[in-house]
Amino acid sequence: MGITRVPSLGLRKGSIIDIESTAKAIDECLNALEKLTGIEIMSAVVGFSGASISIINNHAVVAVGNPDYEITLDDKERVLQSARNIGLPPDKVIVHTIERQYIVDGYDGVKDPVGMAGSRLECEVAIILSALAAIQNIRRSAARINLELERVIYNPLLASEAVLIPNEKEMGVALVDIGAGVTTVSYFEKGSILYTAVIPVGGEYITKDLAIVLHTSLDEAERIKISSGVVSPEMAEQDKMIEIQNLQGRESRQVSQEVIADIISARVVEIMEMVYAELNSFGCLDRLYAGIVLTGGGANLTGIAPMAEEYLNIPVRTAVPENLRGIATDFNKPENAAVLGGAIYAARTVKMEYAENSFLPGLINKLTDWFKDLFR
Repeated sequence: MGITRVPSLGLRKGSIIDIESTAKAIDECLNALEKLTGIEIMSAVVGFSGASISIINNHAVVAVGNPDYEITLDDKERVLQSARNIGLPPDKVIVHTIERQYIVDGYDGVKDPVGMAGSRLECEVAIILSALAAIQNIRRSAARINLELERVIYNPLLASEAVLIPNEKEMGVALVDIGAGVTTVSYFEKGSILYTAVIPVGGEYITKDLAIVLHTSLDEAERIKISSGVVSPEMAEQDKMIEIQNLQGRESRQVSQEVIADIISARVVEIMEMVYAELNSFGCLDRLYAGIVLTGGGANLTGIAPMAEEYLNIPVRTAVPENLRGIATDFNKPENAAVLGGAIYAARTVKMEYAENSFLPGLINKLTDWFKDLFR
């Protein structure tokens, strides 16, 4: 129905460091979206990331309470509550409990046990934890502009909706989202997330390296990275020279594309080393049957997928959000995977209620039906 984009302010390494600036950026984006769609926006599904994220895989078992051995919703809630019952430090909070599978009398792979017969009910869950302050800052930023939060969702879960296919999630796949301030590494198996980690290095570190070495501004370094950057000197054109403005923007000089590639390559190799270390710590390197999927703004770097594949010795592909139809080319890019995945997630899980505008009678209901049909 509409997409808008504004510069992201008030964040560092995926975490909010300035509530006022963050709230202002969100408000600006929503105001533009309201003008575009003619709909007043009162609530939102919000994605988040940050270095404080961690994951715990837990298991719980309960006896079925029904004398007829029919598993009820109450049994399901009891076993989930038991699985969520973990010791937490005061500065941590559970943000997601992901139901990986249920086991009924030893039979695993059950997605929803309600209505089945059995005497013993087990569940396996993935519990995603975050720093309490990080979640509070998201809520406070939204409260500044009177925006209600429907859900606060970990970004890789949203991105996976847009760029992964069910077979990949089932077989075993690593989703590597290279953002500006952080890179998230997540492993999916049997249809759900099993491990995740946040690396405090992203695309802006490449930009800063370029700015420092080339003695130019961050804006100019970002422009060079996007327009002329490649991930290894072997991919650079030998005779190609790039014009670079100095820090003040008053003078320029010529630098070879090979020099630029050399600077970018060092940081990309460092990121891939950290990605490999995380996958190795997950113990999933020999289970990546669907390979590695790169997304996020850093995935736009020319040559990053073949370079990562050669370095990691694992099949790698760069993913654009293909699971959502009708998106303009300007927005259907890796850096928007989490946002577009959020639209898919919301369409499936959040009840949408629109108040009709007096100047658009009946149109909103039609748009609602169209929006739901888009994901069927």
